[in-house]
Amino acid sequence: MVGAWLRERFGVPEESSWKFSLRSHVLAGGPGDDRLGYDFRIHNGDQTYLYEVKASVGSSGEVTLGDSEVERASHLGTYETYIIVYVSDVLARERRRITPLPSPFGAPGLAGYELLSTKMRLRFTLPG
Repeated sequence: MVGAWLRERFGVPEESSWKFSLRSHVLAGGPGDDRLGYDFRIHNGDQTYLYEVKASVGSSGEVTLGDSEVERASHLGTYETYIIVYVSDVLARERRRITPLPSPFGAPGLAGYELLSTKMRLRFTLPG
C-alpha cells in the first residue's frame, strides 16, 4: 500500500524503491535488507528520501523505532530526508489512512511528538 502511495507521488515502482525483507513475499527480484533502518528509498534529483513504515490496527498515533531505524535516522547525509509513514487502521480499508511524519532527529526535532520512553541499552567490560 505504501509502495503504491510512493509510486503515485514519485513515479518510482516498488520493485526499485522497496528495501524491506517483506518485498520477497510480494515482488520478484531478491530479498530485502532489514538492517538498513528504512523500508523504502527514493532518489529524486539531488535528494534521497528514506521512508520507514509503521502500521497500527487502530489509530493510537504511537510508533516505536528500532535500533537500526534510530541509527539511520540520526545519521543522515545533507542530501537525505528520513520520513516515518504511519498507517493507521491498517486492516480496515474504509478507515485506513497514511500519515507522513517528520524524523524526530531532524528539524523541528521532537516538536509534535511526546517522548514515551528513554530506554538505553549499554554494553561494558567487566574488570579483571
